[in-house]
Amino acid sequence: MPATEKNANIKTVYSILDSRMQRKDETSLIPFDEFLCRAAAQPRVVFRNVFQLFSGMINYYITEIDEYEHDPENINYKTINCDNLLVANTDTPFFADLPLANRLIRLAESFKSGSQQNKIYIFIGPPGSGKSTFLNNLLWRLQEYTHLPEGSMYETVWQFDDDKLGPSLTEVMKSALDEYYKKHKNHVVHVPTRHLKIPCPNHDNPILLIPVEHRREVLENLLSGEMRIKIFNKKAYEWVFKDEPCTICQSIAHTISEQVDSPSGLFNYIFARRYTYNRSVGNGISIYNPGDKEPEKFVYSNEAIQHELDIRFRDSNLVKYVFSRYAKTNNGVFAIMDVKGYNEKRFLDLHGIISEGVHKIEDIEENVNSLFIAVMNPEDKEKIKMHESFKDRIKEINVNYNLNYHEEVKIFYHTFGKQIQSRFLPTVLDNIAKIIISSRLNTNSEALKAWIKSPKTYTKYCDENLFLLKLSIYNNHIPQWLTQDDYNGFNRDLRRKLIDESESEGRTGFSGRESVTLFNEFYDTVRKKYSDIDEKRGRVLITMDDVRDFFKKNRTYSERVPKGFIDSIIRLYDYDIMQQIKESLFHENEERIDNDIQNYLFASNYDIGEKLICPYTNEQIEVTESFLNIVEQHLLKKETSSKDRKRFREGIASRFVIALQEMHSEENSLTESAVYKELHALYMKNLRENILQPFLQYTSFENAIKEFGSAKLEIYDQRTRDEVKFLIKNLVSKFGYTSDGARQICLYVLDNKIAEKLKEE
Repeated sequence: MPATEKNANIKTVYSILDSRMQRKDETSLIPFDEFLCRAAAQPRVVFRNVFQLFSGMINYYITEIDEYEHDPENINYKTINCDNLLVANTDTPFFADLPLANRLIRLAESFKSGSQQNKIYIFIGPPGSGKSTFLNNLLWRLQEYTHLPEGSMYETVWQFDDDKLGPSLTEVMKSALDEYYKKHKNHVVHVPTRHLKIPCPNHDNPILLIPVEHRREVLENLLSGEMRIKIFNKKAYEWVFKDEPCTICQSIAHTISEQVDSPSGLFNYIFARRYTYNRSVGNGISIYNPGDKEPEKFVYSNEAIQHELDIRFRDSNLVKYVFSRYAKTNNGVFAIMDVKGYNEKRFLDLHGIISEGVHKIEDIEENVNSLFIAVMNPEDKEKIKMHESFKDRIKEINVNYNLNYHEEVKIFYHTFGKQIQSRFLPTVLDNIAKIIISSRLNTNSEALKAWIKSPKTYTKYCDENLFLLKLSIYNNHIPQWLTQDDYNGFNRDLRRKLIDESESEGRTGFSGRESVTLFNEFYDTVRKKYSDIDEKRGRVLITMDDVRDFFKKNRTYSERVPKGFIDSIIRLYDYDIMQQIKESLFHENEERIDNDIQNYLFASNYDIGEKLICPYTNEQIEVTESFLNIVEQHLLKKETSSKDRKRFREGIASRFVIALQEMHSEENSLTESAVYKELHALYMKNLRENILQPFLQYTSFENAIKEFGSAKLEIYDQRTRDEVKFLIKNLVSKFGYTSDGARQICLYVLDNKIAEKLKEE
């Protein structure tokens, strides 16, 4: 490649990097008057502390739906998708169930209202619940949010540009600098800059530099509209009118105020810039692990800045540029991962800071307004109980084992790849997840006892502990199979009581890691079982038979599952499958029903074995016992004898001849004849009642299903072929099966005689 072309390519690369990497708004300084304009235009963004930022971040990344918005018994328990918050673009995703997602929403709402400050928030849960992953992902997203326009936060920066200073201060500064140069001209250690920038180490919002006694009047003239009302009246915005700037900013402001021509001249040196979090350097977010030793020094400074201040103000005592580690996370997050090791002392040190909102370093008081977070195992709570005064400063948020089977399946997908879905029949993966989650539920439920008076009513749909019902409620779905009385009885108090029980569930049972191990063992077992069959017959999909067999053979797993739960979930699975098949068999197409009856009437006058084209439907039919039986299943009772069946056919044949004569004389169609109307009414009456007849009676139907997808299907009569194709097509289009999966689920029903079992019930 020629050198000129290489140079052109490099310039293009640099141009791309410049456009992608440049963040002017994050680093550029905003004059104070421009900052006030932004405050007037975007008060929701400018007047924001870390608690309001956190609340805004949660609402930005999650999506929520209130499924029962118009239900008079609604408790505001929502269907919430946390994938953008805790899953997308993370090294280790965390899949939050709905109980945890709703707790997070409530926490964000409390932050937004300003009712939950001056506390430490402990995310507590058993080992293996993923609470550390949860917090890491949450804080990573918070950092990302501060780099977005929607997540803007502002901090104070002092700037001394000697070429632009006011007259009085210019002389003071010039005199100080000239004196310094003269004194140190032969051994200058630090050369002062004429364009000095001093960031507030406490990340104060610039609005705090307006004196407290004048702040309300200024904002009354600055703000308008709905946000003006909120800022002046909501508890969440009390800090705007009460908080003082940090000691460093106060000292600088006081010193400058004494030297400027007018009080407003102070604001020529105050600038704002975006406050963006950077966990890696502890800016805005600091996370401490149990093994992180305490630093040798707790007080930090910047010698270069301190030197500049001393020179400019001619006094080393006027402004002390010193701060603690808490300053770096002021208006940010101070997080403790597990209250163990060195973190025990860090945790206990927070008590006084949270209570007073102040930290003392040397002679200086440092304001602390941070979001303090800790992660803790339940057994470590004993360390807190030793300090009774800490109790009212602690807010616990449970991060227990997952209670949502959809999220459990997502964990399987993440660990083993989304392609595993293609190896399972629909809902089988969900059922494996439900079996695992059942081990995490408490057998005793006062809410369910108060609600469901007769659990045996739901034997067909549910287990004796009603865990399947509870899992549906936790997933924000009230099942349709509930009786009307029980549905109506599920009032607001019972709903809240049941959802509240989730706080104490998920503390025992299969952990997240054990769940993955169990599934891996199951998946390997089934793949080995089907490996030879797959080569001979094509891929075989995993069914509930495989699930049942696995748990029967693995007592170490099955003994941890509530007694009878696996049988119950298979019973519900079988019931649901039969509802799918019923709907898939039903010919909702009136034209199909018309054709069935007309073909049958026409065939009634011909002998078995004849192949014909029906002139009324233009369909080819073969008169066989199977063809006649398929229509007659909707016309006759199952127990009809052969003799009565023959008599019925002869009667239909005679009536069809009469209908033909009437059609010729009156110029009517076959569908207007009396015999057609009678058969149509009988067909429709029995259609749903006998919809499963093919699964109960006809061997040819079963064999045709086995041959579906092969050339051998063509040996069966037209009606049987159409029936099988219609069934498979509907299972695919309505319920998400593949063609092979639809065929296999039909064979599962036939092999396990599920239709017979349900008919007996």
